[in-house]
Formats: sequence, structure tokens, C-alpha cells
Amino acid sequence: MRNAGQTFSLNYKPLTNSIMSTNLCLMGLLTLLSLSGPGYGQAKKPVTNFLGIQPSVIIQKKVYQLAWSAHPDASLYKQEYLTVGDNFPKYKSMVGVDFMVTESGIDQAVDTKLRELDILKRSCPIVNYEVIRNPTTGEKIIDCLIGNQAATERDNLVERNVYRFQSVRAKSGQRGILLFAVSIRKYGSEITPFLTRLKAEKPLLVNEIAKLTLPIVQL
Repeated sequence: MRNAGQTFSLNYKPLTNSIMSTNLCLMGLLTLLSLSGPGYGQAKKPVTNFLGIQPSVIIQKKVYQLAWSAHPDASLYKQEYLTVGDNFPKYKSMVGVDFMVTESGIDQAVDTKLRELDILKRSCPIVNYEVIRNPTTGEKIIDCLIGNQAATERDNLVERNVYRFQSVRAKSGQRGILLFAVSIRKYGSEITPFLTRLKAEKPLLVNEIAKLTLPIVQL
């Protein structure tokens, strides 16, 4: 995936230190129309490149290789990529590419995610998100923060997920939504310095994802 000249209008809500005083809540968002993309892959099964796209992705100078895929129903395809040495379910970072065959538009897919985030936020104040829109293409990005509190401090985690939604037509002519996602996790003692750096580093990942030329689905 190479960079292209797309620009998104950035409008961030600041993340404050009050995050760390909040009980962290567990949330796994497992499909395109849920909130996050960490698939707890069945790594021992053969990995199929259902979408026919490239088997590797480079994000922030890291090379991610196709590690897990699923085609759970006729309309949904999921592929997840890890760096060498990283593993499910306790990964450090992951790239996800989902394609859902649908006549729905980007706004409907994004609104579904935001409603779920808003519901979760009622009981889990750590939930924090920002929506960024490309005024030229109508694409949207959701940048969100979630987490969980485990039985031991070392197993606590904070997860940042950045999702880019694109309305596409597959090679076969099928219309759908392509969701490109990057998930970054920090555990235990890594959490506090990560949140401290995030205030300054937040736009970097969003800008890189916004400029990517997303793959063409070969279905």
C-alpha cells in the first residue's frame, strides 16, 4: 500500500490524565459493524487470502504479514496481519482489512460504531474517540481508545484502534464497505507512558492511514 495525496480534516479531542484514574473496561469488537478489529485468530488453520490483496502491509515502518482470515458469512470477509514474532490473542499491534458486501454507505457503518461506543462509554469512561472526515471523498476515520482491567496489573491493557472506512466496488462489481484498521495494545507498566506520549503522537498514525492507497478487493 503506497501513500496517496488524500487529506483529512483533523479535529481532535484531547486525552487527559483522568483516563488513568478510570476503571478500564473490556471490549472486543469482532466484526465490521462492531467497534474494534482484534480477531482472536485460529492460527493453526490455513490462512486464506480471501480478498486477493497483497499478503503484507507496511505501517509505521513495520511489516505486517497475513496471519489470520475468516469468511464467516456470505457478506463478510476478514483478514488480519501481524509482525514477525507477534501472536494472537495477546498481540502488540495488528492490521485488519475487512470487506462487507452491502448497499449501506460509510455514514451508516460509522454511525453504528459510534452508537456502540457511546453505549459502552456510559459504564466505561475510558472510552474516547474522534471522527475525522475527508471532505473530498466522504471517507471517515474513527480513532478510539478502549481497554480492560485484568485480575493482575501486568495483564491490564489499553488498546488504540484507528479505522478508515471506504465505500468500494469489488472486482466482481459487488458494492460494499472496506474497513482498514490498525490496532495497538499496551499492557501493564506500558500503559502510563503510552497515554502520556499519545497526546503528542496521536495525529501521526491517523495521517499515515489517511494517506494510504487502500487495496482493491479482488472478489
